[in-house]
Amino acid sequence: MRKARLAVVGMLIAFLGACSGGRPSQSEREFAFLQFVKANSNEEARIEDFESNQCTKAEGAPSYTCDVSAKVEAMERDFGHQMDGVYTFTKVGGTWKITGRVQ
Repeated sequence: MRKARLAVVGMLIAFLGACSGGRPSQSEREFAFLQFVKANSNEEARIEDFESNQCTKAEGAPSYTCDVSAKVEAMERDFGHQMDGVYTFTKVGGTWKITGRVQ
């Protein structure tokens, strides 16, 4: 009985690890978004009030599409929430990067 219980617990841990793994965490998405903003404006860019709640696996690609909302300040301008949208996040060299914008 004890061995069966341990086997079930082990399978649950493996299953939950597989389900939770893969997608970028909230902090990884925030870092990737900041790097994306900096690459498309300047190194002085900042983001505030970052939110990203929904992520889904992209079909046919090793990527995830995730919603993003953040206040952006770059090039000495306040862009507000103009960059809010759905972005594609792909793991490149061990780091999550934004590789496209869906909408």
